[in-house]
Amino acid sequence: MLTPEEVAGILLDIGAVSLNPANPFMYASGILSPVYIDCRLLGSFPNERKSIINTLIENINNFCEKIDVIVGTSSSSILLATHIAQYLKLPMAYVRTSAKSHGKEKQIEGIVKEGSNALLISDIMSTEQDIPISVKAINNSGGKVVYCLTIFNNNLGYIERFLQKEKIPFYNLTCLKVLLAYAWQKGKISIDEKAIVEEWMIDPEDWDNVRRDRIVQMLEKSKREIAEILLKIKSVTISSKRIYKYSSGILSPIYTDNRLLISYPEEWEYVINSFVNVIVNEIGIQNVDVIGGVATAGIPHAAYLAEKLGLPMVYIKSTAEEYGKHSKIEGHINQGEKVLLIEDLISTGSSVISAAKVLKEAGAKVDWCLAIFNYSLKKSKIALEQENIKLITLSDLSTLLDVALHTAVITPIERDLVLEWKKDMENDAKSL
Repeated sequence: MLTPEEVAGILLDIGAVSLNPANPFMYASGILSPVYIDCRLLGSFPNERKSIINTLIENINNFCEKIDVIVGTSSSSILLATHIAQYLKLPMAYVRTSAKSHGKEKQIEGIVKEGSNALLISDIMSTEQDIPISVKAINNSGGKVVYCLTIFNNNLGYIERFLQKEKIPFYNLTCLKVLLAYAWQKGKISIDEKAIVEEWMIDPEDWDNVRRDRIVQMLEKSKREIAEILLKIKSVTISSKRIYKYSSGILSPIYTDNRLLISYPEEWEYVINSFVNVIVNEIGIQNVDVIGGVATAGIPHAAYLAEKLGLPMVYIKSTAEEYGKHSKIEGHINQGEKVLLIEDLISTGSSVISAAKVLKEAGAKVDWCLAIFNYSLKKSKIALEQENIKLITLSDLSTLLDVALHTAVITPIERDLVLEWKKDMENDAKSL
């Protein structure tokens, strides 16, 4: 008989465990979860399936009460019920979550005789109502559930309390607590991922709201800290006497040169770590295959970030060179890979959009862009939305002006000058 740790190991090895705190999975109950266990995958792994089935059967053989019929809960448990019924030479049935609207409009497929003792088989005990629905259906047919057996238990207490109230004994081959401990011990998940799932287990219904509030707070805190860094290293210049011209053609009294970060290792590392936090908590590391730097200012940040995350990196040029391979992409992209674009500054968004188009033409997918600073112009917002590119920036113009004013880096007159420029830009002006 397999131990709970061995069952957890099998589920991990066959890929039945998915973890994605940034993009939670929705259960049939409507609850969002950072973890998803899909025991149905066992059907595709004969050796592992046999080990699990044998362990279930050994557990049943240790159960003293007489069993007349094996009943699976919904479609996900039909496979388990079939194998167990065949081995024990017992009749089998399964329960739909609701009666069919056609044919004989039955909820139970197969026969559960009046007075028969049913062994209920389910793949997972979580938040879904498959088990309570099945118990009710079996009771209505005149049968009685004498035992409930599952492969996995999410340790949430919903179904456990129901079964205890119905005085139905139950057993799970393994559970989420065991799986988390085993996965962390074997280095398959980080301590932070383990903590996130454990937090979800405490209050699964409100977990996503708490998570989103924390992300908002983190981003707001980061905005001010990044603004302070940019002001500290003097990457931002505001002048009422000189007008700066950007590569996009914009004329502006404010110039932001985030390339200076590469000369300040400590501050640069903080910026890159902030990128990592956004990826882990908002985008999801599972949704990033390649880091793509927008040439040239985004290249060093993309390279640093790729090294931090252990991911491949490419960079995208605005024009192809006349020699060599005549390519705008430096590095290798596989068909269908998800590329996260990295830019230092967002003004009109045109450089990001151009880079995304080049990547898409090469077969890549581009859904996200991360940037250090954003002028928050409506033009860029609309342009990126039209290309279905989601943008997250570490700081923005409003935050920077607020920090600069409060630290006396700029005067109210200089702040108003920049705000007037931004207003003119919103009205499609090209200069003051």
